[in-house]
Amino acid sequence: MANVNAANRWDQFDDWCEKIGDRLNPILVKETRQALKSRQFVVTFSVLLFAAFAWTVVGSLSQMPQIYTTPSAARLMIGYYVVLAIPMLLVVPLAAYRSLEGEIDDGTLELLSITALSPWQIVLGKLASASLQMMIYFVALFPCMAYAYTLRGVDLPTTLIIIAALLVAGLVLTVAALFLAPVAQSRTGRIATLLILMMVLLFAEYTIGYFVIDLILNGNPLTSDWIFFLCTSTLLVSLSSGHLLLTATAAQLTPESENRSTNLRISMMVLSMILVGMGAYVIRGLDPSGNIFVMIAISLAVMWILFGSMLAAESPVMTPRIRRELPQSFFARVVLTWLTPGPATGLVFATVNIVVLTGFVVFGLFEYRQIPSNLRASDLQALFRLSILFSSYLVAGLIAVRWIVALVRINNHPRVEIGLAAMITVMVLSALVPYSIGLHLNDYRNYSYSHWQITNWVWTLAEATPSGSVRDIEVFSVAISVTLAFVACLLTMPRTVLPRRIATPEQVQREQNKTASP
Repeated sequence: MANVNAANRWDQFDDWCEKIGDRLNPILVKETRQALKSRQFVVTFSVLLFAAFAWTVVGSLSQMPQIYTTPSAARLMIGYYVVLAIPMLLVVPLAAYRSLEGEIDDGTLELLSITALSPWQIVLGKLASASLQMMIYFVALFPCMAYAYTLRGVDLPTTLIIIAALLVAGLVLTVAALFLAPVAQSRTGRIATLLILMMVLLFAEYTIGYFVIDLILNGNPLTSDWIFFLCTSTLLVSLSSGHLLLTATAAQLTPESENRSTNLRISMMVLSMILVGMGAYVIRGLDPSGNIFVMIAISLAVMWILFGSMLAAESPVMTPRIRRELPQSFFARVVLTWLTPGPATGLVFATVNIVVLTGFVVFGLFEYRQIPSNLRASDLQALFRLSILFSSYLVAGLIAVRWIVALVRINNHPRVEIGLAAMITVMVLSALVPYSIGLHLNDYRNYSYSHWQITNWVWTLAEATPSGSVRDIEVFSVAISVTLAFVACLLTMPRTVLPRRIATPEQVQREQNKTASP
């Protein structure tokens, strides 16, 4: 009787697992079945088990007989990290990249697009399958790491940091690999993206390995406040940047007739706000030197050069499906219109974010004046000028990108990446042309900075330092000029900046109601 009851319970558990499996993402089920049966997984898993066993034997015997009396975990832990890092940071991201790229090459992605699966489900299914492989590798090697921990020499917090770093880095690299898979359309472009991915993975493997090995050998020198800040910041930045890359990947798989921009813009704002929160946290005594705050400000600047240039290069064509989803009330239009697709709304969205983030940087600099820090008053004043100048030049560059791409789109249909190329061109020419003219007028001899070089952003920013000749009046002149140019740009395209919603046809409403009804 007991055996019968046990068999019934196992049957019930099996039925429950089958129901849960049916409710899971179909892509996850398909990818997991294919991955676990693939030669790549079998070979990788077998090599991992053999390497772990071999290192356990060799590492233990090489430390005999001191292993019984002295802490001996460091050497074994380093070996186990290397064994686990290769599949998690290299093999799994490459497999995820090849999986999504294979769907595109074979044309099966087009078949998936006509099913009820959304691009988000496809991308999340690929990521979940890769995560499952990582967990299998980790579970297989966990007893070995536990064995190394019992040998003393590496404390529990260090072990947990190593495990967390591997898991977070593996997931972020996998997301980056999925993002790169649909970027290129030609064979040459795919080879280039594969090489870029390999470089990123190898660099991450080396960098994280250096950090982990140094942590194992030398211990953790940081205070509890710094550990909390670094762990929390790493987790939040990884989550937000991963969500942004996943959103961008899903957008690349979404048809052009649908709204692919709103979710991206929300993710951009979330990532920016997380960096702002990190900067606000370090101001309060954690970073008296100001180095971390400056690094965060530079990160925000680089981010919005990339984001803004591509937002200003979006297609101005707005399909009826997108226009039917636009906000309708006046308040909603004022607040939410800037999240809708289009180069004009993208320009406004990027400019507003740049202005807000510049205000945060300026506020942080004023805060550093009120607290004991290693920054001198002249340094803070120079950073203030640099912040205003850089933001002004960046907005001016976005305005130029907006019009350059608009001219290119007259006879072509480029991708948004052309905005980044246009931004680089504008930045190079705006610095090179005025300097070349001045060099020619001075008979190709060295000459001093003058107001005629105000459009030369490189030289102007260099002269905004404490030893430079740029003062506050020039800074505000540049800011006011760019503001006037921005307002003039908006006045030339009022309908593009504020698109209006159109009514939903009755036939479309009936189809939507039919689809929504069970």
